[in-house]
Amino acid sequence: MKTEEQKEPLKQKESLSGRINETKEPSGKKRSTLIFACSGLSNTGKLTMQAASTLAFRRPDLYRAAAAIKGPGPVEDALSEGFRVLALDGCEDRCATKKLGEARVQAEIYLMVTELGIEKTNPSDVKPEYIEKIIRAIKEA
Repeated sequence: MKTEEQKEPLKQKESLSGRINETKEPSGKKRSTLIFACSGLSNTGKLTMQAASTLAFRRPDLYRAAAAIKGPGPVEDALSEGFRVLALDGCEDRCATKKLGEARVQAEIYLMVTELGIEKTNPSDVKPEYIEKIIRAIKEA
């Protein structure tokens, strides 16, 4: 069951360049992050889930990946475990952010693949260097 605090939307989301969120716990340990990825059919949508899954595989102690198309269930679980939520959208459609909004949750951190200089093109335009670029942006968030 959600507490009153969880029912109310979190602070307004901010882009990477303007975020003010704490990423460390009082103990100094880095907070774990749930990457709520768009997972759409375009190249940028596919890149969101590939980057999120890769990072969760590399650093399971710090990152967990969830596909927006599956709904907000994993977000609620992650919030109850103290995770911060990162909305990873592929493009201006903001599918991940919209799914969070349906659940009355806003991400602490927001990233959009097209804002990283990766153009939304055909679905097969998924390159390893794009995945690594997104991963670097997530780590810096």
